[in-house]
Amino acid sequence: MKKIFAVVTVIAVALALCISSFAGLDAMYANVKELERYDDESPNAGFAGKVSVTINKGDKLYILGWAAKNDAVLEKIYWTVDGESKECSDVYRDREDLFTVGVVTDAEYAKHAGFGYNDDMMELIGADELAEGEYAVAIIALFDDGSEADVKPEFTLYVGGQQGQETKENDLPRKLAVELVPDSTQNGVEITEEDDGSLLCETIEENADPWISLVLDEIDTSIYTSFTVTYEITGELHGNNVYLRDLEVNPGYSPNVGTWTPPKMQGKTERTFEIEDEFGLMVGTELTGVRFPGAKTGGSIRITSIVFNNPNGVNVRDFDSDEGDALSFDQILANDAEIANGNDAIIATKKAIDGTNGDITSITMFGWYGNANSETVAFGYKIDDADIVYGEFFADTEDAVTQLNANNRRFKVTVPVSELKDDAHTIWVYAKLANGDIVKLNRFDNRGEEGEKDREVYVVFNGPATPTEAPTEEPTATPDAETPTEAPADATEAPATTEEPKKSGCGSVALGGAAVIALAAAALIIRKKH
Repeated sequence: MKKIFAVVTVIAVALALCISSFAGLDAMYANVKELERYDDESPNAGFAGKVSVTINKGDKLYILGWAAKNDAVLEKIYWTVDGESKECSDVYRDREDLFTVGVVTDAEYAKHAGFGYNDDMMELIGADELAEGEYAVAIIALFDDGSEADVKPEFTLYVGGQQGQETKENDLPRKLAVELVPDSTQNGVEITEEDDGSLLCETIEENADPWISLVLDEIDTSIYTSFTVTYEITGELHGNNVYLRDLEVNPGYSPNVGTWTPPKMQGKTERTFEIEDEFGLMVGTELTGVRFPGAKTGGSIRITSIVFNNPNGVNVRDFDSDEGDALSFDQILANDAEIANGNDAIIATKKAIDGTNGDITSITMFGWYGNANSETVAFGYKIDDADIVYGEFFADTEDAVTQLNANNRRFKVTVPVSELKDDAHTIWVYAKLANGDIVKLNRFDNRGEEGEKDREVYVVFNGPATPTEAPTEEPTATPDAETPTEAPADATEAPATTEEPKKSGCGSVALGGAAVIALAAAALIIRKKH
């Protein structure tokens, strides 16, 4: 079902003017003092957005940016190393454009507001004299009224090639596709949720400054370190930045930005954002939203997917010969006895293995698999929608198999099936590779074509029917009877007799009722055990 979101107009400038000071670090490089550019057009920020920076001993550091506020003029930029103040080179310039766009309310406050030139960036003096080690560093703007503002809040500087803490391997998916859920639209954008899950974002108002905000479900950026957006642009792109949001560091889509401008975006269909490089302060946070600029009036952007990337996670994927996968499915066994051998026999057998009589307790699939680019570290099986179960499923591999590829390995995956009841259960074989890929062995050659070959490593097992419980009978009601007189405690036991007792009167009814109650209780006990 398609949903259309209403147009909302928000005046961001009014909010911005409530902030007392502003600062922007446009670029930060090691040993390069001239501004570099992506695609010969878009500026390259270098280390500007990173929360940790690694340089070699003796490297110089250069910066480019601006700092301004109302009622004061920038006096200087300085930097700190473990709390100790350091000077910067005397490279400043006026930034009249800050007044023109309304960042400051008087042109006087835009004077001396820029530090560094495009071809002569400001140097952090003394960076090349630091010994190897780890330092807490910050870059700060000082204004002539004594106030300060962070140009780059405290970050870690590693000198000597140290990399800091690496992201650890984990069992989470290497690629996490998020559901595209609109949060709001701004300034003339109408969003339509398409049946394929994409979002069509059309800019319909004149002179609009369009924005598109989407909800994210607490994406952990210490694990998912980048995200890839696929999109289609019709008309012209409204160039601006991409913003991320979380609950603590950046709850309101402010200063952490990634570039979303022509020519970096125009005429292309995919863009990957490295979070540390372009949203440095967001590293280690849990993201709750992302905001994109829209197209110019009359144009549109269709966002088809947003995928977060986990470089140290697992990648569950289909069999793909282009990725180096190869396999053969050679034999099926039931209770360790062969029931199919060879491709044709396996195709005929695997689609419906009859275990309805309850005699089959295990199914075994035998064959080989290998990936040309990575070793196989484990084989496993998956029953229906359950988790993959790994085990000791490697089998002896003959030379004829490894001669095809050194990474090819025989598998003999035995699956217990005695607990599988009713209907059809599909059992797949998976391979886990050293590079983190988990491969579903669903090789199907020439799928959809005449003469196609179903080499997929699976079986469909039909289990026995679950036993039906016998209905529980209600106990027979006992007719009303007079209460027998209780014998006195010292009554003499009646002598034994050889005569059969008479089965009549109240005694026979009471015994019959007790037997029915006992049977009902037994039935209840049996039912509980099942």
